[in-house]
Amino acid sequence: MRTNALLLFFSMLGAYIVAGSPFALSSEIDVLIESVENDIKKWQITRASDSINQALEIDGTDEEKYRTYYLKSLVDFYRGDYSGAKEYGQKALKNKELKEETPFLHYIVKASKEGPQFNEIKSEHFVIRYAHPKDIILAEYAKDVLEKSRFEIGLDLETYPEDPIIVEIYPDLESFTLASTLPPENVEKTGVVGICKFNRIMILSPRLLPKGYSWADTLAHEYVHYLVFLKSENTVPVWLHEGIAKYEEKRWKEKERKVISPFYETILTRALNDNKLVPIEKMHPSLAMLESAREAQLAFAQSGTIVSYLVDNWGQDALINLINSIKETNDYKAAIEEVTELEFPLFYDSWEKDLRSRNLEEKIPNIKIKGVRIKNKERKSHDGSEDLIDIDNNKARDYTRLGDLLKLRGRLSPATYEYEKALEYDPYSPIISSRLASTLNIIGDTKRAREVLSPILDFYPNHIDIHMILGRIYLDEGNLSKAEEEYLTAVSINPFDPEVHASLIVLYEKQGQTELLEREEKFLKILLNEETENAE
Repeated sequence: MRTNALLLFFSMLGAYIVAGSPFALSSEIDVLIESVENDIKKWQITRASDSINQALEIDGTDEEKYRTYYLKSLVDFYRGDYSGAKEYGQKALKNKELKEETPFLHYIVKASKEGPQFNEIKSEHFVIRYAHPKDIILAEYAKDVLEKSRFEIGLDLETYPEDPIIVEIYPDLESFTLASTLPPENVEKTGVVGICKFNRIMILSPRLLPKGYSWADTLAHEYVHYLVFLKSENTVPVWLHEGIAKYEEKRWKEKERKVISPFYETILTRALNDNKLVPIEKMHPSLAMLESAREAQLAFAQSGTIVSYLVDNWGQDALINLINSIKETNDYKAAIEEVTELEFPLFYDSWEKDLRSRNLEEKIPNIKIKGVRIKNKERKSHDGSEDLIDIDNNKARDYTRLGDLLKLRGRLSPATYEYEKALEYDPYSPIISSRLASTLNIIGDTKRAREVLSPILDFYPNHIDIHMILGRIYLDEGNLSKAEEEYLTAVSINPFDPEVHASLIVLYEKQGQTELLEREEKFLKILLNEETENAE
């Protein structure tokens, strides 16, 4: 799902900042401005800010004045200072000579004016912004994820940014697409929920999806992009950017890097059998611009396994050396040849042969790969039935709906019978399996509930209902450590379910963890207060 897109304006911004300027270098102010342009391109924003502020103090020509306004707007935008970006952008737009820069200036002013009104909290190295009141819960949890990502991924990539990094949580699809410049149809089609762009990390709030998404891994994934961008000074191509991010995205919580999950193994197997791998050239300028969610996920799988193949055969240092070499040459093919002593076509062929030699299998039959589905704001479901739309088989959907009705009326055994019949038509559905397991757990058949969930967990590790059910089972059994593990996994997918926090309150009270208990009580109060206000 993560699907995470890179900078769509990479090449475009290069043109706006460096090429086609109507002004000639002739003075002290021009020397400063040239350094600002170069620093913005490399995301050296603090240095760029110092230089542009010096340039503003110089009494230059009218042309130089408007040029500094333009770059001041750009620098402030990259700093996340939207007020300054709008002010200087409007000043710069008064000059009709800024023809090539005008489209991006209009975008800066529009995004700065119409973007969300953010609140923010800070950790040691991050500034986390949120707009919707409930998203403070996500922001608080994100601090830990981001700081762990900084430490662990920094070890792998040997990079630790000095300046605080801005992370923005967008409250709706409209504000996210405006900020990211991604068309809404591409976000929904390919499943893009996070992006690293304009010197910051931006994600869509998991509140907006019926079951959330793996936002914690998404933040880590985008942080990898941030590091690679800084380390390479904007020279690493999109496909390799995505491969490194996919390879490192779980490093914040796991030592072992394993790209090929049952999900990715399934789609890679089909692509290899059909000889339909995504060409590297097609991955540019962004995976978000590919034709479908399946193609985007396949591109992630390919690029991630290429990086894994590189590290497995040439070592972790090879990845560092590759990034450094690309920075020097701005030529990924030459850099790969330097690091591996294989010309790029031979390296690519050897990766594909290695992949084919693994005898991969389609682990998840009839796998369904869909984009992002935003919650229906007009019709809210309190019984969980909104996700029935994700069951493609009509009979499976009908039996599931009947099971839901029986369960609501307290007829649990008949409900399990209907869910079992639904599974006959869609045996790998996490929706039906979790419905069945939940009902079995309620009537006390925890053994059967575990049996139902076990294979589905391997296939769909980011389906929140599975972790919620396992959390209940472990909590009832008194296995507090396992219960906490499952509930925190649920939090990393959707931290807006009141049950998660109510359960963690019980758990932390049993463990005597007062600080964590108080945190969960605060979060539960936020969620319940809003539910009460909405009901009124």
